[in-house]
Amino acid sequence: MTKEFKHISHKLIDTLSDGVFSIALTLLGLDVLSLAHGISKSEDFNSAMFEHWPTFFAYALGFFVLFAWWYQYHVTSQYVVGTNAFIVWNHGLTLGWVALMPFGAALLAENLNNPNMKWGVFYFGICLFGQYWTASIQRLIVLIIKGDASITWTDDFILTGKSREYQNKALLIFNGFPALLGIILVATCFINSWVALVGYMVYIFTLVNPVKSLNRLLPTLTKIIK
Repeated sequence: MTKEFKHISHKLIDTLSDGVFSIALTLLGLDVLSLAHGISKSEDFNSAMFEHWPTFFAYALGFFVLFAWWYQYHVTSQYVVGTNAFIVWNHGLTLGWVALMPFGAALLAENLNNPNMKWGVFYFGICLFGQYWTASIQRLIVLIIKGDASITWTDDFILTGKSREYQNKALLIFNGFPALLGIILVATCFINSWVALVGYMVYIFTLVNPVKSLNRLLPTLTKIIK
């Protein structure tokens, strides 16, 4: 029997992801922490706190995004068995966007309610939806070069036993809908930054309970994919 190198365990990706999420969540709070000294020295403590509301707002938004991503990551990855190069790099690209979220939140905090607000909202949106764009592009490239984009699922997953075509369509919808929504909302920031920001917040709200959101998506997938 020929001995060959084998793909890494999915547990290694899970370990790395938890570390990256932990660091990103910690970095997210540094901007808030840096305000403590200035606020404490202010003559009007509460007014000083309110003056920095964009920083607290961006922190809260970034926190919900990162924690919801972590939650969704583990909800879906619990059904994946093994890895291949496609799966490893898919997770790697996603973690790249996770690491950028503190930067996006910091830009949003610095530019809310000033002339550069549209750019703060724009780049926060890039960080928010970027993982769906790269995932869609990666899958498209792999399909074009006829690479291995297969995923092996556990027996209790909804896609187990479905044809490869069905699985590809389901995953395309899963990544494609937020990718398209992201393009629309990010473009909207050049028309009205507040409308785009509200759109981001509504989308983020749908991420808070990924189990419920994904279960609601299943009937839609069944109707669309035949």
